[in-house]
Amino acid sequence: MWDYINEIFEGYPAEMKVIQRMTKIGISVKILYDEPKLFCDEIEIKPNSIARAYHVDRRVIVNLIQKVISDKKLYEFFSNLSPVSNFENSGSKIGFGVIEIIPVDASKPGIISGVMNILATNNISIRQVITDDPDLIDNPRAIIVTTEAVTGAILNEIKKVNGVKAVLLL
Repeated sequence: MWDYINEIFEGYPAEMKVIQRMTKIGISVKILYDEPKLFCDEIEIKPNSIARAYHVDRRVIVNLIQKVISDKKLYEFFSNLSPVSNFENSGSKIGFGVIEIIPVDASKPGIISGVMNILATNNISIRQVITDDPDLIDNPRAIIVTTEAVTGAILNEIKKVNGVKAVLLL
């Protein structure tokens, strides 16, 4: 899909930047009452709001929406996006452990399973795992939220997982 998106938005860097951010947070494009609209779940978002937030001209958003609704493949993808709650910044405030995994190469398989094995061996339950898509994000990472704080000894074990460049406690 990303090859297709890159092909459609090649030469339109502002639109591509917005597409990447929309995908990351789950902003969808849907047609409501014969009019294309942007949504975060069921909440409508005005093009001006997106333009201000992402520092682009409103026309960039309008053109992007038109491209999406006029292309069956793009519309099928973007009309089905949905947001996901992310405890990265708030998890530690309510007693969860939050760790950030920085990979050597995010497309390498086995990194997450290696980390999960270590956490399971130490009897630590996972509340949430959110990983960045390496096709969308320049420096992808994973955020893992656990039911309890992770100790330094466990962080050291995680650092030894094949493909892990760094581990941060958030």
